[in-house]
Amino acid sequence: MRKLIATEWISLDGVFDASTMNVWFNPYHSDSRAAAIQETISDCDAMLYGRITYEMLYPYWSGFQNNEMGVAEKLNQVKKYLYSQSTQAPGWENTEVLRGDLVSEITSIKNQSGDNILVQGSGKLLNTLLKAGLIDEMRLMVQPHLAGSGQKLFDQDLNIGMQLDEIRRLEKGVTVLVYRPLTQLAVNA
Repeated sequence: MRKLIATEWISLDGVFDASTMNVWFNPYHSDSRAAAIQETISDCDAMLYGRITYEMLYPYWSGFQNNEMGVAEKLNQVKKYLYSQSTQAPGWENTEVLRGDLVSEITSIKNQSGDNILVQGSGKLLNTLLKAGLIDEMRLMVQPHLAGSGQKLFDQDLNIGMQLDEIRRLEKGVTVLVYRPLTQLAVNA
């Protein structure tokens, strides 16, 4: 069974709002953070997006032709799944639009042969997948910044125990925390 890995960039207080990244994300750029992002993106053979994240990333990355930032080639060529009820023609190369029941669709994809499936951003999608027990691993890249306001990553009604598997300290105080939901531990034990 393929692993579904969620990778999220957040502030210390859980903000993942792309419209405010210039405040809580950009100031903490470093070579080690760029390398960690490249490593995570290269560690999959498919990506899963919700509509909002997809519509934010597609116009930016699809125009690159020279593997900019060490990830453009992978982002443009990898198999992409877009969960959307409204998107008609996705536009980004190698994208399949999923419109059915999310849990059934993702369970079916996880049961196919292949390597890791990576979820980036896509907060609403992520919360649904967490509640359904489909996330195998969470990789949180935490910026040492209290954003105060902005869209938070996790729904307030989530109640899921996690096991911390790894802590990586990067430059400028950025930390990568790797968790597995406790429900997955029981299933995989």
